[in-house]
Amino acid sequence: MMKLSITCRDATKITLQAEDRTLPLGERLSLRLHHRVCSNCRRFARQVRLMREASARWRHYSGE
Repeated sequence: MMKLSITCRDATKITLQAEDRTLPLGERLSLRLHHRVCSNCRRFARQVRLMREASARWRHYSGE
């Protein structure tokens, strides 16, 4: 069972793991709760999402 209160280090690790696998409900909830109180981790998650989207656009562009 995943604890609801996680550290920034745990949140970063889970955010990066979400790129490779589907997160279980407990981890998703823990991460969401952490992002509600931690603006730095929220910003990091946005940056990861931006990098993923930019990378996908680049792959699409270079494939044409």
